[in-house]
Amino acid sequence: MIDRFLDRLAALVEPTILALVIILLAWIVLRLTRATIQRAVARALQSERLSAREEAARVRTLTTLAESAVRLTVILLALLTILSIYGVPIGPLLASAGVVGLALGLGAQTLIRDVIAGIFIVLEDQYHVGDVIHVNNVSGSVEALTLRYTALRTLEGAYVIVPNGEIRIVQNLSRDWARAIIDVPLVPEEDVDRIIDILRPLLAALPSDPELGPLVLEPGEVFGVESIGQQQATIRIAVKTRPREQWRVARELRRRILYALREAGISAPYPRTVMIFHPSSPQPPASS
Repeated sequence: MIDRFLDRLAALVEPTILALVIILLAWIVLRLTRATIQRAVARALQSERLSAREEAARVRTLTTLAESAVRLTVILLALLTILSIYGVPIGPLLASAGVVGLALGLGAQTLIRDVIAGIFIVLEDQYHVGDVIHVNNVSGSVEALTLRYTALRTLEGAYVIVPNGEIRIVQNLSRDWARAIIDVPLVPEEDVDRIIDILRPLLAALPSDPELGPLVLEPGEVFGVESIGQQQATIRIAVKTRPREQWRVARELRRRILYALREAGISAPYPRTVMIFHPSSPQPPASS
């Protein structure tokens, strides 16, 4: 009886040791693969002449996706190998998995659509982690990009998950360059040419400005009068900036424009109520 127990214990210990060795090898493979993927992706992107920020974002995105695929493959192979060591027949298991996979494929068309859309998003480099995009009436910074979904962080701090299959039109607000658009309101009675003469020197000095100079790519441009209303008109100006810097440039420019107009004695328009009084109609003479 003791010999039988020892035989069973030996038969159990040997597969367990092999299973632990397989787990250790799988962990080592995953660690080595992670470093290899990062170097390979970084080397592949060097020929595209990207900026340091764009290269880091693309490396992070592609590395995450590649690591997920490799991790799933390694874990699946290690699991099947461990099952075979313990004597579990793998053939029927793979056949059953194929049938289950077919059934899941027929019933999970939405999931397949999300994955296919995610593959094209990555291959075409439509956006990557760190970009600011507008999609499905939601704007935010891309915090996570997988083959199934895109996760955005909005300005209010909300974490929004958008399935890739639901994405039809994407506005990438941080690709290559951006433009800060500012509408300057003025009273219709003001001299438009005078205000434009105040704005142009302010915009022309932007490239040499110590604060905003590194953020802009070209001197600002005055487009002209954008709209005319009953109580105010607007002059539109635009400044070409580096990616993701258009909001910072616009805020600082609004502050400087406000001070420049105040120094010139030009006040911002304010709501006005115009009341028109008509003389009362003469009363008919009283009847005698």
